[in-house]
Amino acid sequence: MGWKEWAQILLFFASWFPVAILAGGTVFGVSETYTQDFSIYNEQWNGMSDFRLEIENTGYTTLAIQSSMSVISRYEGAAILVVMGPVSYFTLDAVLTLFDHLMAGGGVLIADDFGTANTSFQVLNSLITGSWSGGPIPTQGFLSFTGGVILDLDSYAKSPKLPVIKRANGGFRTGLDGGALTAGVNELYLNWATAINPLCVLGQAGVAWTTTRSWCETNITDPNPYPNGDEWNGSMPVVGALDLSFGGQGSPTGRLVAMSDPSVFINTMFSLGQNRQFGTNVINWLAQYNASWPVVFCENLLAVPWQSPEFFYGFYLGRALWLSTMPFFAPLYPLLTVIGLKKYLPDMKKPEVRSVSDVFLRRGQTYFSERMTYYRTEGNYARVVKMLYRKLKRDLKRKHMWSEYDARKLWELMRYKDPSLDETKFFKTIERIEEISSRPKMKIRESELMTLFFWMHNISSLLVESRR
Repeated sequence: MGWKEWAQILLFFASWFPVAILAGGTVFGVSETYTQDFSIYNEQWNGMSDFRLEIENTGYTTLAIQSSMSVISRYEGAAILVVMGPVSYFTLDAVLTLFDHLMAGGGVLIADDFGTANTSFQVLNSLITGSWSGGPIPTQGFLSFTGGVILDLDSYAKSPKLPVIKRANGGFRTGLDGGALTAGVNELYLNWATAINPLCVLGQAGVAWTTTRSWCETNITDPNPYPNGDEWNGSMPVVGALDLSFGGQGSPTGRLVAMSDPSVFINTMFSLGQNRQFGTNVINWLAQYNASWPVVFCENLLAVPWQSPEFFYGFYLGRALWLSTMPFFAPLYPLLTVIGLKKYLPDMKKPEVRSVSDVFLRRGQTYFSERMTYYRTEGNYARVVKMLYRKLKRDLKRKHMWSEYDARKLWELMRYKDPSLDETKFFKTIERIEEISSRPKMKIRESELMTLFFWMHNISSLLVESRR
C-alpha cells in the first residue's frame, strides 16, 4: 500500500476511536453507572439525573459536553450553558467561549462550589467590563465568590451549615429577573454553600439572601466555628441574576444566573422545599421561555475518573478540537479531508478579503469585544496583549488626566500603592509588553499572555478601578 492508503486508514481509526471507547465501555461493562458529583447521568444521591428529567419533562432537550466548551458556539446564542461545581481551571479558550455565548444572547448558569473558578472569572470580568456601556462597574467586577462555607444561625435545617432561604425571613428579593426566579418558591435548601461576593455585580443583583446572623467560615474543619473579623458576615447573596442587555448598546445581550451552591439540584436535595420549582424557574428565565433552546451541561469540568470511558472520550476530542484551533496544526484537518475525498471535492474559490470590522461588527457589539473574539480564533495572543496594553494606557490617561502616557509616572504611582514591587522587574515587564505590542505577529504562549494579563489587571485594579 502507498502512503495515501495508509493516510486513509489512519484517518479512519482516528475518527472512530472515541466512539469505539464508549462502545467498548458499554459492551464490556467498564462503567455501569456515573458516579461523579453533579453529573446529569448520575442517578445516585450526589448526581443530577432528577434535575435532567425535570428539564426534559418541561419540554427542553438536555445535552452534555465531554470534550470542549467551544462546541456551544454552534448554537449561536440560542442555548443555555450550565456549569456545575467546576473542579478544573477554565482555559482561556473556555472563558472566551463563555463570553462569546453571552455576547450572542445565550443563557449561562454557573453554580460554583467553594469559589473554585474565581481566577477564571477575573478574565471573564475583564472581557465583560471592556464591552460594557451601562455605567461604572464595581471594583469587584461582575462575578466572584467569597469562598468558605456559610453558617446561618437563624435559618437552617439540621445544622447551620445547611442553611434554608425562606420567604418568611425576607430571603427572596426581586431583582433584574422581575421575581421570575423565585416565583412559587417559599423555601430554598442549601448544603455547605459558599456566597456570592456582595460587592460584585451579581452579588448586588442577588435574588436569594441569607439572614443577618450568618457568616462564611473559612476553617471548615473547626469543630466550634465562630465568625472572625476577616470573614464575610451578615446577610449575603447566594443567587444572583443579571440580564446583560440592560447595559445598553454594545453590551452583551445574554442572561447570567450565578449560584453559590450546586447541591441545590442534586438528587437528594432536589425535592426539598421548592428546590424543584426554583430549578424550573431558572431554566425558563435563561431560555427566555423558549423551549426550543437546548440545555447544555458542561461535564468536562467535573471530576471525571481517569479510568472511565468518558474521560478518554473527552480527553481525545478535547485535544482534537484544541489542535484544530492552533495555527500550525489547523491546516492538517482540511488537508486530510482533501486526501480522503479528493475525487468529490468541488472547485475551491479564493475567498474575498474583507476587514475585521466589516466581518465581525454584528448586533451592535463593540470593536473591542469583536477583535478579542477574532484574535482568540486566530490564536494571535500578541495582538491581545497589544489591545490590553493600549486600553490600560487609555484608562490611565483618562483616570489621572495625563496628556501623555509615561512609564516612569506609572512606576511612581505603583510604588506608592505597592511598596513591595521590584523596580527592575517592573520595567522589564513593561519592556516585554512594548516589545510584543510593536510586533503584533510575534508568537507567544498562552501562559505568557495570562501572566501579562494579570500583571496589567493588577495595575488597573489599583490605579483605575480603585476609588481611592
